[in-house]
Amino acid sequence: MSFYEQIHTEKKGKNMGSNRQKKSHGNLEILKIVLIFTFITGLWIVFTDSILFIFFKEAEIITRLQTIKGCLFILIMAWMLYLLMKRNNFKRNQIEEMLRDSESRYRRIIKLSPEPITIHSDGILIYANDAALKIVGAAKVEEVIGKPFFDFLHPDYHEKEKERHQSMTSIEDRLEGFEQKIIRLDGEIIEVETSSICIDEYLGKPVIQNVMKDITERKRTDEMLRKSEKLSVVGQLAAGVAHEIRNPLTSLKGFLQLLNSKNLGHNKYFDIMQAEIERINFIVNEFMIVSNPQVVRSQEEKNLESILENIVLLLGAQANLINVQIATEFESDIPLIKCDENQLKQVFINILKNALEAMDSGGVILIQVKNIQPNKILIRFIDQGIGIPEEQIPKLGEPFHSTKEYGTGLGLMVTNKIIEGHRGSMSIKSKVNQGTTVDIILPIE
Repeated sequence: MSFYEQIHTEKKGKNMGSNRQKKSHGNLEILKIVLIFTFITGLWIVFTDSILFIFFKEAEIITRLQTIKGCLFILIMAWMLYLLMKRNNFKRNQIEEMLRDSESRYRRIIKLSPEPITIHSDGILIYANDAALKIVGAAKVEEVIGKPFFDFLHPDYHEKEKERHQSMTSIEDRLEGFEQKIIRLDGEIIEVETSSICIDEYLGKPVIQNVMKDITERKRTDEMLRKSEKLSVVGQLAAGVAHEIRNPLTSLKGFLQLLNSKNLGHNKYFDIMQAEIERINFIVNEFMIVSNPQVVRSQEEKNLESILENIVLLLGAQANLINVQIATEFESDIPLIKCDENQLKQVFINILKNALEAMDSGGVILIQVKNIQPNKILIRFIDQGIGIPEEQIPKLGEPFHSTKEYGTGLGLMVTNKIIEGHRGSMSIKSKVNQGTTVDIILPIE
């Protein structure tokens, strides 16, 4: 007998009182039939005997007629009792069939309900409908029934769930609209909104029914809207800052060219100043990516290996100062990719600088380039730094969110935008004190 059936068995025991009342009612019906039968029998005997004694005088004839009368009475009463019992059995069978249909319909409604429904008692799952099996990634009900409910609940919510169970002590106690995270059998974490109600008791423990609603997509949409609002604010700020920098920069550049034309004998310094002003102008142009990420720049076919080697050479001196080595592993036959070289350089510089800043104790940064899938390239950066806490990873790339003490979060945000502009994707995996891995996937065409 299953745990669920045991609960219903106990529930039947609780309903014995009402069953006794139904039985007493049935006994009264039988008593009524007996009384009616006795009344009709007495009436038949008195009435028919009176008629016999009036019309017949011979005892032998009266005796024979009484025998015939008795047989006829037995046949008539047997027929009447048969019809009565048949009618009662028909009604009883109808009621039982209706109850069976009702119970079957109820079970089918619960089983096929589009809302995930689970039932558990004392922390053990005893029922899950089809939608609940789907939401946890189970193919069969046996994969769920009998397992602890907390096996499917994210550890962050265990204490809160225990408090809720303790607050639900009597039938029809309920809690509605609280959010939880569920761990599927494949390890994926989804967010649900749950409503709970105590529907029964078993051995003094509440039997709780949970109705869940998957809100993962809704939460993602809300998060995207929140990020979009932040980007909008940052974009407006970036556009204003870039505009204010460009105005005095144009004046400085003009006056510098004017002074250089006077031939004052400081050409070397003028060249340096001119180069630095061009560098500032380049940075301002890059900063405009934040304010206008949809700008499409001219893209040309470039050698990815050559771009990365230039970046390694550029940052090699800084890496040596903190005892960090930058190693590269390139697969053979890496094709050319269509890209904006300056933007990709900015992406690689941002990632490598973050890795260097996370490796104060030295170590190795490994850069790998591989062909994956049809027409895609993987660029992987693996460092041995301090790592990033797991709860911080989903927030990386948000403006004004940074794991650095004086970071702004704009570096990774710009990096993401550049990768998206190249129709690529970026993912980050990290463990505290074990390092970080950044994967960039770019299309070849």
